[in-house]
Amino acid sequence: MSVQVTTLPDGWTPPACAALSRSLQEPLCGTAPRVRGWLLIEQPGPWGRDRLRQSRLDPVLGDALAARCADAGVRPVLIRTRQRRDLAGGRHVYLVRPGRDDGWAERLLVREDRDLLDLDLTLSPGRGERLGAAESLFLVCTHGKKDACCASFGRPVVTGLGHRGGRVWESTHVGGDRFAATMVCLPSGIYYGRVTAEAAERIVAEHDRGRVVPEHYRGRCTDDPVLQFAEHTVRVERSLLGLDDVIPLSASPRPDGDTDVLVRHPDGTDRVRVRTSGAEPRLTACSAGVVDSPDRFEAPPPVRPSGS
Repeated sequence: MSVQVTTLPDGWTPPACAALSRSLQEPLCGTAPRVRGWLLIEQPGPWGRDRLRQSRLDPVLGDALAARCADAGVRPVLIRTRQRRDLAGGRHVYLVRPGRDDGWAERLLVREDRDLLDLDLTLSPGRGERLGAAESLFLVCTHGKKDACCASFGRPVVTGLGHRGGRVWESTHVGGDRFAATMVCLPSGIYYGRVTAEAAERIVAEHDRGRVVPEHYRGRCTDDPVLQFAEHTVRVERSLLGLDDVIPLSASPRPDGDTDVLVRHPDGTDRVRVRTSGAEPRLTACSAGVVDSPDRFEAPPPVRPSGS
């Protein structure tokens, strides 16, 4: 995949990336970024474009924390509530390893900012208070300095949901500006896109019941995009909504350039043939001037049981 950063003419206003994506009817499935682990840091107040260096954290600490997260393969995200909270008693921090059966989230209270550098980013459990099965976190990106679409579409979603006992948080960039409002469920690692306030209510309710909302479903951050697409294909073909009803197992390249993906479901295992191609280059983020050719996926023949 190629990415080109362009210099935009003075006074030129780009089309809103979310509106452009909608007008092109860009599919959501297969667009969740891969994330091995998450570090969520409570940080009230305004966020700059560079979340760790321009958001009222000490920039030296931000540099060091960014380096530690990059080395560990952990995604740092700032979070806040709609009601500002005094951090005199410490800030909430969550360590999350996304996953199906092995995913978990733990909450810690960090009293001194410098202690952020002492967090164990190896994602070994037992460092904090483990969240229960009914305590999933929901992040909604409202990072306007990163992309205006995220703030415009994300804030109404957060306002509609409310805090819900510390389960709903505004967040910095999570990936996929053009799919705003974007929403991530942790520790499951499920991504949603084009979320409205009404859809968010349904997503939270269904997630708590152990079900996905397919029309907004992008995939899981634990899976490669081609596996996400194959999972979505089987869900649609078989009308399966359970969070763990459909599990992509493996991907094998074909001689013709396509990919065969084995996907397990309650009635067995299907083989999905996935074809990948590049979309026409276009602006994919309002504020970055990024022109990209996103991957497009299709499943040419019908889904087949793996033994056929």
